[in-house]
Amino acid sequence: MEDYMEKGEEVAKILQDYYKEQEGWTLSKKTKDGASIFYRHSKEFDGYLYKGECVYDAPPQTVFNYVDPLPDSHRGQWDTAVKHIETVEWLVKDKLRVNRCCTDSAMMGLISPRDFVDLIINKETDSYISTNAVSLRYSKCPEEKKYVRGWNYPCGLICEKVPGEPNKTKLISLIQPDIGGMLPRSLVDSAIPGSMTTFFSELKEALKKDGIMNNGS
Repeated sequence: MEDYMEKGEEVAKILQDYYKEQEGWTLSKKTKDGASIFYRHSKEFDGYLYKGECVYDAPPQTVFNYVDPLPDSHRGQWDTAVKHIETVEWLVKDKLRVNRCCTDSAMMGLISPRDFVDLIINKETDSYISTNAVSLRYSKCPEEKKYVRGWNYPCGLICEKVPGEPNKTKLISLIQPDIGGMLPRSLVDSAIPGSMTTFFSELKEALKKDGIMNNGS
């Protein structure tokens, strides 16, 4: 158990280090909704680390509740990329867990359904609330034939509190997935920025639909 907690804390620190690194990012996409997607070479594998940012007119805890990947949560209702979320095991109640997330096919079927098994730790400080994840091999969650097992290098979502503005949140997404299979890296790299902008846009629509943000936000 201590090893899992230590690993989770390590991942949370890695994500903060990624976020604080201001140099070396290249802008990939910017949307009219205010989302910006950047990328840089990953230190973890032969691929890219992606960073997405967007500001929402909603409290950090509320935004966090919408993005934290839990079964029967808001995330499974609004995120069209997510097919199924399950908590395989709570290691420390409400803090540390093993999750399995299944995704739908993407790019008109060129990318088949994937699943990811991740160790996830939730953190809260005076300045942010975050969910921090990294894939692991877990005996209670063997591979299934209908999914290609992917691998998430340190990734997560940070809901940053905006000083003096309790009803505003800067959401940062950091991902560096190896989605497995035999797909050309160029196909994966072309798909990820678009999927990230869709994520930010769908979240905004969900917050508006539920009356948390007004339509002018």
